[in-house]
Amino acid sequence: MPRCLTDDLEQAHRQSVGAAAAGMTDAALGPVRLTGTAVPVLAEAAVCSATPFLRAPLLARISAALLLHTPGPDGECPQCAVPAPCPTTRTLRT
Repeated sequence: MPRCLTDDLEQAHRQSVGAAAAGMTDAALGPVRLTGTAVPVLAEAAVCSATPFLRAPLLARISAALLLHTPGPDGECPQCAVPAPCPTTRTLRT
């Protein structure tokens, strides 16, 4: 069963926050390395401020793909030539 897009985006968000925190605390940063309880808060803030810029292109492409797979007057997907909703539409809307 395909995973829900929302679940995938939330998992990506959590992983991004973890990566940001790891990057901020990396010993290779030397004297500018961050430590302390503020690191998770800063990592979350960094990811949240970047998220709209990362999600927008992805969501625009999904929207464009859905438009290509909009059923025609005959009830078929014009791209797949199968009854709507086609597998592509079902996957993108999951």
